[in-house]
Amino acid sequence: MTPRVDGEVHWFAEQGLFDGLFLMRDEESGTFWDHMTGDAVYGPMVGSSLEVQPLVMTTAEQALEMAPDARITLSDQAIRRDSDMKVDGLLAGIRGRLNAFFQGTVAKEDDRRPTMDLGLGLWTDSEARYYPMDRVREEGRAIVDTFNGERVLIFIDPETFVLSAFLVSGDDPEWRGDRLRLSDGSYVENGVLHDASGDAVAGARPLQVFTRWYGFSLTFPETEIWGDG
Repeated sequence: MTPRVDGEVHWFAEQGLFDGLFLMRDEESGTFWDHMTGDAVYGPMVGSSLEVQPLVMTTAEQALEMAPDARITLSDQAIRRDSDMKVDGLLAGIRGRLNAFFQGTVAKEDDRRPTMDLGLGLWTDSEARYYPMDRVREEGRAIVDTFNGERVLIFIDPETFVLSAFLVSGDDPEWRGDRLRLSDGSYVENGVLHDASGDAVAGARPLQVFTRWYGFSLTFPETEIWGDG
C-alpha cells in the first residue's frame, strides 16, 4: 500500500495482529490499516482506504530489467538457503502449522484448503480468487484464466519459485526452457512480460499476493478457489 494519507506521507509500522496477520499503524493518526487491502480497520481514519499496488516477489535482475534506474538495497544475510526456495521444498512445507501466537488471534478459519497452503490471490473491489500452487503445478506450471472479465496468466516463475500473474491477450501457455510463450506471440522471460515484438510490457499486473491460504481467505471470506468448479 502507498503510505500517503490525504496527500501526506505517513510513517507506518507493524503494531498488532488480527486473524493471524499483521496490522499496520501510522504514527500520525494512530489508525490501524489492513496491509493487503489498504483499508482503515480501527481508529480515527476508519472508512478511508490507501492506494494499493500488486505485491510481486522478484529478483534484483528482474527489477532492473523493468526499471534500469531503480535503486535497490541488497542484504548480505540470506533468509533462506537456495535449496529451500526450490518448488519441491516449498510444496513440502505447506502443510505446516500456524504459530500459536498467530493462531490465537484467529476466530474461525476457512477449512476449504489447509491453513498453510501456498497460492496466489487475486482481487478487485467486488471479487477474489485463490490459485493453489499445487494445482497450477499439476497443470504444467502455467494456466490462463479469466478473472474480472480479463484474461490472466498464472505461472510458477522459474527464477523466484513463486506464483505470479500477468494480464494477457494470448492463451495456450507453453514452456520453452525458461521462456513461457502464449498463442499471440507474447512471452514471459526472467519475470518480465514481452509482446510479440520482444518489447517489455509495463503495467500488466492485476492486484495479487503470493500468500498462505489462511491469510487470504480471512481477508476475503467470499473468495473463489480456482479448480473447485
